[in-house]
Amino acid sequence: MKIFNKRYWLLPLLIFMGSCAEETEDPELISSTYFPLEIGTYCEYSVVETVYFGENDFETANYYYRDELKDFYLNEMNEMVYLFHRNKSPDRSEWANEEVYTASFKQNRIIRNFNNQQEVILVYPVSLDFSWNGNSYNNNGEENYFIESIGSYILNEFAFSDAVKVRKSDEDDLITIRDNRYEVFVNNIGMVEYYYEVFQYCSRNDCLGEQIIQEGRSTHMRLIDYGEI
Repeated sequence: MKIFNKRYWLLPLLIFMGSCAEETEDPELISSTYFPLEIGTYCEYSVVETVYFGENDFETANYYYRDELKDFYLNEMNEMVYLFHRNKSPDRSEWANEEVYTASFKQNRIIRNFNNQQEVILVYPVSLDFSWNGNSYNNNGEENYFIESIGSYILNEFAFSDAVKVRKSDEDDLITIRDNRYEVFVNNIGMVEYYYEVFQYCSRNDCLGEQIIQEGRSTHMRLIDYGEI
């Protein structure tokens, strides 16, 4: 079992823009530890995904993601935006570009922008049972995320001493819908687990209450490696 105990703090990043004739406000300092924004780092994940198209009609795929924090830029509000490059592989030997997503640190919030959808994934300072609206920067309805647990966490061969589990939803009426979503972040590493399970059950009279999946998707990402590029 791999034990992770190394502790370090991401050094604040200071960028000064300006000239003798003009001064601009410095971008907000980065002090995130559960989602460290350090250029040149990567995380690899094993992924199991099942997509349901109808009753007894589904496909399951196994593959790998490698997320690399490649670069950053300053947006029009002088905020630092970090660029994550996600690559995909069936066997971890050959990788293909999958997509680029971003993350930023704003008003003590980590905001991840994935497929042009901004989501508040963490709020500092981290405290047990603290909740926030994960959709406060998008047009979706309000959705309360909360810190479900803080402390040690076991994931495959890893034993983490300082992890935060963010619960996004845990709903299952056993009749029409199941919505189970969470993410786990580890100090000085970042996201180590992502779980998404959203189904619609068959609601016809002949199958109501039998929990037969009509449509939906489940995706489970788990960390298998991390380090520097």
